[in-house]
Amino acid sequence: MTVKFANDSEAFLSVLTLVAGADQSGSLEERDFLFNKVKGLPIFGNPSTADFSKLLAKVTDAVYESLPQMDGEFTDAGIDALLADVKKTLSPELRKSLVRIAGELSDADGTGATEVALLDKVCRALA
Repeated sequence: MTVKFANDSEAFLSVLTLVAGADQSGSLEERDFLFNKVKGLPIFGNPSTADFSKLLAKVTDAVYESLPQMDGEFTDAGIDALLADVKKTLSPELRKSLVRIAGELSDADGTGATEVALLDKVCRALA
């Protein structure tokens, strides 16, 4: 099962949802990064905090409901399918921006081995 994106912003946030959840917990630092940096990106059209929160919750729910999981972690096949769909949806410029932002998000609370592996996969898939 794959996530259906209504627009580029949903595709963009779906990858950030994976990155934030890679260590099985979203941190306050990641939340602050999403609301202080990501929300202000042109792709989102300067939404209010409430509207961005709704969009983030919608995308997060869709990712967690749609991607297969095993032992509480997304399967490689699910991640690969999501990344393939994101690559088809986003322009090369947005994909490049997404890879950079995903790395910055991961750095927000320290990058563990799981996040490093996911970021490598994101970089390869969206190149």
